[in-house]
Amino acid sequence: MKLRNKKTGEIGELIYQSDKEYHFAVCPEVPSDIAIYKTLADLNEEWEDYEEPKDHWYINYQGEVYVLDPQAVPEYSQNAKSIGNYFNTREEAEKAVEKLKAWKRLEDKGFEFTGYDLAVRDNGTLCGQLFFETYNTPREGVDEDMTLLFGGEE
Repeated sequence: MKLRNKKTGEIGELIYQSDKEYHFAVCPEVPSDIAIYKTLADLNEEWEDYEEPKDHWYINYQGEVYVLDPQAVPEYSQNAKSIGNYFNTREEAEKAVEKLKAWKRLEDKGFEFTGYDLAVRDNGTLCGQLFFETYNTPREGVDEDMTLLFGGEE
């Protein structure tokens, strides 16, 4: 089991040996720095569970999906999060690329939103209605793109 030192951030491996005078030890990357504890309370005072960081994904300016390395440029990770260009899985990022392409196809056809209306249903949920103009937009592909963008996954 991997642990992280609360003060230093160092990562170590938990070792339990019941046949020794101590019960718990944490072996970090440098084995000479092994830490020995007789009780769980002592161990928990300095160490906590460690989980490997999960990959996050982003879309670059060419519409390609890449893994985001938050350690490389921490500000980029924060900026990506702030504009919604931050995804938990590659599939989520790829779906976002497809939605961006659908927006572009609709825009190229002259599709334009002209307004919206929000209402509260009897059961208290919010519902909305979008109004748009197509200005002689060819109908081909519009339904598919609208479903991709606004189709519910209920």
